[in-house]
Amino acid sequence: MTVIDPAALAAYPPLGRLIEVGGLAVHATDTGSGAPPVVLLHGSNVNLRDWTFSLTDRLARTNRVIAMDRPGFGYSERGSGGWTPARQAAQLRAALAMLGVERPIVVGHSWGAVVAFAWALDAPREVSGIVSVSGATMPWGPMVDVLDGLGVTRAGASYYTALLYRRLDQAAVEAFVRRAFWPQKPAPGYVRYVGAPLSMRASAIKANSEDLGQTHAALSAHAKRYAGLDLPVEILHGEKDWLLTVSRHATGLARRLPNARVNVAHGVGHMTHHARPDLLEAAVARISAAVR
Repeated sequence: MTVIDPAALAAYPPLGRLIEVGGLAVHATDTGSGAPPVVLLHGSNVNLRDWTFSLTDRLARTNRVIAMDRPGFGYSERGSGGWTPARQAAQLRAALAMLGVERPIVVGHSWGAVVAFAWALDAPREVSGIVSVSGATMPWGPMVDVLDGLGVTRAGASYYTALLYRRLDQAAVEAFVRRAFWPQKPAPGYVRYVGAPLSMRASAIKANSEDLGQTHAALSAHAKRYAGLDLPVEILHGEKDWLLTVSRHATGLARRLPNARVNVAHGVGHMTHHARPDLLEAAVARISAAVR
């Protein structure tokens, strides 16, 4: 069970509903109206506040929009056992069913795209389309390459957890956010709003480490199944993404999919959804028009 310390609870209370699925809480916000609904999944080391900072209101002008904390992050709980992308997706699908959400467009940023594609691959009839935003989509190298990209020395995922927990403070979180946004800068107020104390909890860091440790295996399995995914897929990716390259995770993915569109944001880094929200809105609009 996720334990929220009192300071984090007071400073960053839940923004939405806590939905119980199998004895575990799933935290989700629910705004706007219009079909198909749009589900927003955050990436590593963050929570749904990454989406609610400015993007849920924009998308809610045309669609019902549900932002969700993935299991183990924010206020969504992660129980025992292995939380594969498929298990995370199943947990979130069950929560959405309780909200009466059917056939959403699933948007995943960074590691959230791993869960988005697991969702679509396992339950294609329950998805209207996928939007991968700077998504981790294709297998690449050993995990040490990923850890190096995150600015961590060559270490295993378990050591990464302990190391990050010791080093995490507000300044370290701010530095991580600046690196994630490069070459752009975070909008004023973003770092304070997104809730560093929520990401600094040992449980959240442990969940993030578990996710990183299974990335390569999960994406290797996904890559073998992409060709059978006959859904609209929009791929948005920053040209200057320092962690996930366009050639592998955008155009490389598109070659495997039967119905994909790639939109490269020139001069943009890893946080494409914040740098170019217009591209995200357009992608959602295209899928919405195609399935209505």
